Amino acid sequence: MVNNSKAFKLAKYAIMFATIFIAMMIDRGISAALPISMAICVLLVTFGFCFIQNSWADGIAAFTCFGIASFIKAFIFPDGIQWYYKILVYIVPRVLAGVMCFGAYRLMLLAVGRVKKRRVAQIAAMTVAIAVGLVSNTVFFLLPFSYLSENGNGFVAAIEGLVFINILPEYLTSLIIAPWVVLGVRRGLKLGVDGNNWRTLAAKDTDNSQDQTNSQTN
Repeated sequence: MVNNSKAFKLAKYAIMFATIFIAMMIDRGISAALPISMAICVLLVTFGFCFIQNSWADGIAAFTCFGIASFIKAFIFPDGIQWYYKILVYIVPRVLAGVMCFGAYRLMLLAVGRVKKRRVAQIAAMTVAIAVGLVSNTVFFLLPFSYLSENGNGFVAAIEGLVFINILPEYLTSLIIAPWVVLGVRRGLKLGVDGNNWRTLAAKDTDNSQDQTNSQTN
């Protein structure tokens, strides 16, 4: 059964945020034992939530939760950015990255629409979209971060320094694993290969509710 009530959606997004925040803290714990800061878990979880239901609302919500979690973490582990700039550094860039990511996914679905093997089409669409999301997240985050922390002088240096020790592992992990995780979750939740079955189930729930209301009235 699919529930479209406001309470259900609120609970869904609360679980989404909690899961993303926990994944971020796991990354933080792992990074404490390493000389670098990794974001592998949180990126996998964020992309997973972004594509599970093939919904613009969920796609943007996933990255918004990612941004809010980063915003909160910045207060728990201070980074030198003034508090009144933190929204511009942590939340706004992630929302924009979410728009770019899910927009690329929908465009890719149109581009591979004639591919008969739907699983292959989905993997191709998600892989390209994840690449767009990763690059967008990196650029949109590092630009304001480097400007506010080092007056803009650290952006190129940050990119060069992070390519092999941070960006490359995070990118490869997300590109290789995330599409398969999404397909697996869709199968487990019976959402279909395309993640669109929830719309059919929601329509059936609405029809059933109307039938029950009509029967009670009669």
